[in-house]
Formats: sequence, structure tokens, C-alpha cells
Amino acid sequence: MIDKFKAKFVEESKDNVQDLEEALLLLENDMKNRDLIERIFRAMHSLKGGGAMFGFNHLSDLTHHLEAVFDSVRNNQIEVTSDLITLTFSAIDQINFLLKKGDLTDTDELKEHNDFIEKINSFSKGSTLEEKVKNETDQIYEEKGKDSTEESSTYLITIIPEKDLLQNGTNPLYLLDDLHALGDAKTIAFTHKIPSTEILDPTASYCIWQVILSTTESLNEIKDVFIFVEDECDLNIEKVADINIVNKKEISDMVAESLSTNTLISKENFTTQVWKKEDKQEKQAKKKIAIKDNKISSIRVASHKIDELVTLVSELVTIQAQLSLYAEQKEDPAILTLTEGVQKLSRQLRENAFDISLIPLQTELMRFQRLVRDLSKEQEKEIEFVIEGGDLELDKNIIEHLTDPLLHIFRNSIDHGIESPKERISSGKPPKGTIIFKAYYSGANVVIEISDDGKGLDPEFIRKKAIEKEIIDQNSQLENKEVLNLLFVSGFSTKDEVSDVSGRGVGMDVVRRKIADIRGEVTIDSEKGNGTVTTIRLPMTLSIIDGLLVKVDKNQYVIPITAIEKIYALEKSQIKESFNSVVILDDEQIPFIDLRKTFNVKDVEQNDTVQMILIKSEERKSGLIVDSIIGEYQTVVKPLGKHIRKQEIISGASIMGDGSISLVIDTSRLLYRRKRKKAVS
Repeated sequence: MIDKFKAKFVEESKDNVQDLEEALLLLENDMKNRDLIERIFRAMHSLKGGGAMFGFNHLSDLTHHLEAVFDSVRNNQIEVTSDLITLTFSAIDQINFLLKKGDLTDTDELKEHNDFIEKINSFSKGSTLEEKVKNETDQIYEEKGKDSTEESSTYLITIIPEKDLLQNGTNPLYLLDDLHALGDAKTIAFTHKIPSTEILDPTASYCIWQVILSTTESLNEIKDVFIFVEDECDLNIEKVADINIVNKKEISDMVAESLSTNTLISKENFTTQVWKKEDKQEKQAKKKIAIKDNKISSIRVASHKIDELVTLVSELVTIQAQLSLYAEQKEDPAILTLTEGVQKLSRQLRENAFDISLIPLQTELMRFQRLVRDLSKEQEKEIEFVIEGGDLELDKNIIEHLTDPLLHIFRNSIDHGIESPKERISSGKPPKGTIIFKAYYSGANVVIEISDDGKGLDPEFIRKKAIEKEIIDQNSQLENKEVLNLLFVSGFSTKDEVSDVSGRGVGMDVVRRKIADIRGEVTIDSEKGNGTVTTIRLPMTLSIIDGLLVKVDKNQYVIPITAIEKIYALEKSQIKESFNSVVILDDEQIPFIDLRKTFNVKDVEQNDTVQMILIKSEERKSGLIVDSIIGEYQTVVKPLGKHIRKQEIISGASIMGDGSISLVIDTSRLLYRRKRKKAVS
């Protein structure tokens, strides 16, 4: 059971770490922002409390010391500096390591851990002017014998845990210890709801606690004690006096009476006592602070459960296709009506299931913000990273496959693209470069653009490199865009020296291959001296697509609807008489691919007409010639077997309603293959 709670803590901690890293990146651009400082502090506090609770002692120790530094920042004792932010980023790396490994046992790892904590402590010892002034002021107050109780406020804290609080790994006694650590406190435990031993559930929580706390700490400090459990108990915090009244006799009498009658103390009990005068002003101020929000706006679901749901929905779509075929064959109006209802429900269920599996791109962009920051400092470059459309959502499986391609693109922008400040100034540019990540919807696709304002790409230089590496012939006539596409050829690199960042000739080849694996396409556009734009076009989901079912000879194929612009019926003579596989339609020259030739089908006499499906990819139009069109289908895409997985133009297969197999054509790969053959010839 405890392993289950630990796993839950690790999962929730990763969210806290991500929030911490995001806030830290924002703080670097606005070092006086109090809200961001508070956000960082609360994230650390959550990590510290949860770490101690679930046995991550070294993590709790690390975050405790780091929390102390940011507590000094909150109290204006330490200023936020670039060094502090760099130190905190290093701490985040250590936190991720500890979440993965748990408590350390290796001697060398323990020494590194302790050395790092000492580094944090030494940082916090560097007193600022404000800290020195505060210390001097404290000494003056001590010399004058100032009564600290005059600065205290007294709070009534009521904690009513949910019954399953203990099952979630929370120990309420730790919360009470944390409250007592904030000042003078009296704790009242109401045990009257504990049942007899015959019906007592040892895993359930029955006690109710009230704490009368006098402290000089702020209300936020009290709230921070409950960060980890605020959704698992009814919690009320009420200020009842502006002085320390915990040790007054009236409080002891009130506690005794409350326990004897099993009645919770209320704020009104305090108004009839000797501190009534102090409480008068408080009455006119804020009312009771209610922390608990009973509405649950979201729930955490394991990733594999979402995958299972999507798989089941996919199977339902296949069954629904079989049912539709059966209904058409039987021609029974009642069955047809039921089938239409099932089809509508399955489509709605499909859409809801995929909505659940969508996650914001922002969740992955955090690591790239960190990458840009670290590499720019390493290379002594000034780079601003701008995100547009980070809240756009994509299938989580697509996002997982995007990590490596985006990593290569960002590395190239930093290493090849953005110049040093000195170079930029000499070119008439501002010293700070910019990398922009932009994401937006385009029809049923998502488009991602990564642009930089660096030195751009020189097509002539790339062409010469390609000739040197014998990738193209010296006499090849290529347009600039075709030259830029040579960057996607395996082993091609414009760098002569290999660095830690790039230059090994594997980057852009990996990008194109991995993007193609998720039925996407990638292009590069650049102008020498004016930066580079890398564009990725992706489907919004991988498992189910709306497709057009076509026939070539005796075989059926599926073409994604999102790729189709128009359909033409052509005379077969138009195809035979065409020059260089180009026909003129609507006063426009359209190149075409005859799928009979692509799939090596013998050209036997068929109907006098064929169908040409006009598709668009990389801003270019091309036609696909098929024998006939069967109709539009909602298609479940299944992965290909290992023996045919490496072929170029088929992205998957689908089981039709009659049990037959249809292959799904990857139109972007098909057009890229045609363009590549044309370039070589």
C-alpha cells in the first residue's frame, strides 16, 4: 500500500517541479515579482512536506534548505539574482534525481548531496543590507526587553479530516507538529466519533482537531502547513485576537468545557472574554477564511488507463463498421435506425475519449525553455525564448514522439542560427537573439513553427556541401527549397567541427523520420542573414482518422480526409496522353501519381474513367490516380508488422466491417518520395 502512496507522491511532485521550473524561468525576467517568489516557495514547501511524509528524506532535506533561502527572499533579506536562479535550477535537477532514486546510499552520491546543501547554506549566509538592518533592529528590541507577545496574533484552526485521509498517506499528527512549530499552541482532540472496536476501521480517520495558535507568522505561513492536504479535509482558519492569549486562564477553561460537552469552539466564544476589546476591530474586517473548496474540477488518471480507453473506443469503431455493413445487407429499417444511433454515439464517445487524451504543449515546452537558457549561457549568447499557443492541446502519444525532433531543432537554432552578441551587433541586429515557438490549428491539423532571427541558411553553401558529400550531382538543377530539403538527408551536416550541441549529421534526418512516424511532415524555410523557420504539420490524433476508401485493382486503400482538397473524374485517355505525369485541370497544371504504377499493378483494361484525388502537402498540389472511390469511412489505424514497418508510403492498416484489410496511405511520404526521385533524375 505504501508503494502506491509513494508512486502518487512522485507523480504529484513532478507537477510541483514543473510548476517550480516554470515560475523560475518567469522570475528570471522579472526578479521583483512577489507572486512568482511566493509560487516558488509554496512548490518547495509541498515537496518538503510530502518528501518527509513518504520517506524521501534527502529530498525533504534539500527542499528545506532551499525553502529557507526563498523565505529570506520573501522577507526582503536576500535579493533574487542570476546566481540564485542558476543555483535553484541545479537544485531542480537534484530533486528530479532524488524523485527517481529515493534516499541515497552511495557514499559518493551522499557526499555530492551534502556538498550541494552546504552550497545552498553558504548562499543564504550572504547577508544583504536589509538583513543587516533587520538584525540590528532585532538586537535593539531585545535590549529594550520588548514583549514579543504584542506582535503575535491568535488564530482558531479547525481541522475536520475526510474519513479516508489516512489511506492517502497523510499523518495528521505531522500537521499538528508543524502548527506548534509556528508559535504557542493548544491542541484539542475530539474523539467522541470513534466507534466501538467491533465496527472500528483502523484505516479510517475519526478524530477532529482544533488548535488555538498564537504566532508572529503570517496567515500564509499557516495555510502553507496544509498545502498538501487542503482538498482532503474541511479546514477553517479564523483570527480571534491581535495578542497572544493562548496561556490565559480563560482559554484553559474554554478548552475544558469544550471537551466535556464534545462541542467545537467557535469564534463567538472568544467575544465574551477579556480580549473582547482587541477583537472589536477584527469583527469589522474580514469574515471567516474558508480554504476548502468542495468542487472537484479535475481528477488524476493514470496514463495507461487513458490508453486503454482509447483502445476500447477504437475497437468499438471497428464493431460499429461491421454493424453498419450488416444493416445495409439486411435492409431492415429498424436495424438501420439502431445502427445510425450507435454510429452517432460511437463518434461522440470517440471525440470525448480523444479530448481526454489531449494535453497542452506547454507541459513539454518547459524542458526546452530550460535547454535554451542553459545552452545560451554556455555559448555566451543572449537568447529570448517566446512561446505562442503553448495552451494548444495534442494527443499525448504525439507529444511523446515530438520530444527528440524539437530537441534537435532548438539545438540547431542555438548552435547554427543565433549569432554571438558581437556578430549580431556588427550585422546591425540587437545583441539578444530570439527563438519563437508558435503553435496553431490549421483545419484538422496542428502546425508548429520554430523560428529564429539568426544568420539563416545559405542555399549555395548547402549545395556545395551536398556535392562534396556526393549527395547530389554537380549538374543538378535544384530550387532553393529543394536545396534546403537536402538538410534532411542522412549524414548531411554543414558543420565541419563536431560540438556537444550539433554537427554530427544526425539531427535533421532524425527530425524528418520521427515526424513521419506520427504521420506528420516537416519543412525548412530560410533566408541568408534573416533567420530560419522550421514548420511541423501534425495530425491531432493517431488512432482513428476519417478516411476516403479507394480501390486500386483488387485492393483497398485509405487516404486521410484531411489531406484531400478535391476529387476529379478523368478520362483514361487524359492520363495516357499526359506529358511528364502532369494534367491541366481548372487552368492549372497538376502533377499526378498513378497508384497502379506505385503498387506495381498490371495495367489491364478497366473502365474508361478513373478518379484523381487532389491532395496538398508542403504547399504543393498533386493528384493520386485510383480506379474507383468506395466512400468515406471512420478508420481505426493499426500499426504495421515488423516485416513491412520500414516501407515508405504506408502508415498503418485498418480492419474493415467485412473483415478485409485496407492499407492507410501516408500522402506526405508519398509526395516526398516522388519529389526525391525527381530531384535525383
